[in-house]
Amino acid sequence: MNQTLHHIRLAVGLEIESAALTGRALDRDRASELAGHLSADLARVLPEADQTLLTVTAGLFEPNELLRPGLPAWQGMEELVANLLRQSGFRPQVMAFGARNARMPHAALQPPDSSPLGRFIVLPLLLTCPLETAESIESTLERELFESGSIDPPARALLHEHAGMDSVHGQLLTANDLIALQHVQLDSAGLGGFWPVIEQLLLAGHADHDFELPAQLTARWQAEEQRIDIQFLGHDQAVDREIDYVLWTRAFRTLAALLDAHGVSWQARADAPLTFDATGQMMIETTGKTDRPDSLTVHQHPDIGLVAWTVVEDGRMMHLYPLHPRATGRIEHQLTGRRSAPVIRCDTINTDPDTRKLAPAACP
Repeated sequence: MNQTLHHIRLAVGLEIESAALTGRALDRDRASELAGHLSADLARVLPEADQTLLTVTAGLFEPNELLRPGLPAWQGMEELVANLLRQSGFRPQVMAFGARNARMPHAALQPPDSSPLGRFIVLPLLLTCPLETAESIESTLERELFESGSIDPPARALLHEHAGMDSVHGQLLTANDLIALQHVQLDSAGLGGFWPVIEQLLLAGHADHDFELPAQLTARWQAEEQRIDIQFLGHDQAVDREIDYVLWTRAFRTLAALLDAHGVSWQARADAPLTFDATGQMMIETTGKTDRPDSLTVHQHPDIGLVAWTVVEDGRMMHLYPLHPRATGRIEHQLTGRRSAPVIRCDTINTDPDTRKLAPAACP
């Protein structure tokens, strides 16, 4: 008779002194050794651990690399465990997945090759147990793990020796603990207003959702497409709606960067007269005829940097808005490389004094 099993998603969180790791995936032998140490750490908090299957993967992640829609690293672990259980059935044990030639056995468990940016590293764990004991075990872990589940020196010493990780503290966590810590981290960075987006994607990503965010930024989670649509505003649209465009632009860029960090697909949507240029990754607003001479105005703001370009060419004017910081250099190179008209760089957003709309700057 098939036994009904339940998966509990856990993690190891480590505060480290340096992000310059020698490697972000341990090999199979080291993974097995690490799993033994972590099993002993877990058993101190959970006496019933010897009735479960503990799975350890030896990939080192930053929290945002794990906290992605659907929690794919844990899903990957569940798939690997399911494959093994189909072959051998369930029995209490400790199992480890490590790297072969620096590659993990499942794509979702492969950490990035680049060095981490922060000082908090996470390893995903999975605890599998019979369904009849799951509620009691899960309750114990949610209640006690964060307070009592410290990582003892053997595991930390192994990570120091084989990954170059100098840790000052190690902690066993539930996935919910890790999500809560990420919330605190965003709050402390002044980004708490954007947390509802990440929380929705992690905990209720199966449902569409609309977001009202700081600076009147709006967005919508499209569950079927697994994508965030961000409503983009041009400067003049913001003026018409009495929205502070500097604050709005900062909010847009913050949300975009946060989504990129969590591996969330997003796209900007705009209403006429703005149109999306997929090749240039920018919004283009054509404003019509003008009697101003040909020129390129670069609108920059001291707090947020480049905001837009205003192009006057052959009696017509348009405003261009970059959507990704990495695209700005290429776009401006294209704009300046094909014209002999003056390039005027402003250290603020140049506007018409009467309409407050974007305007080309006068040639010096």
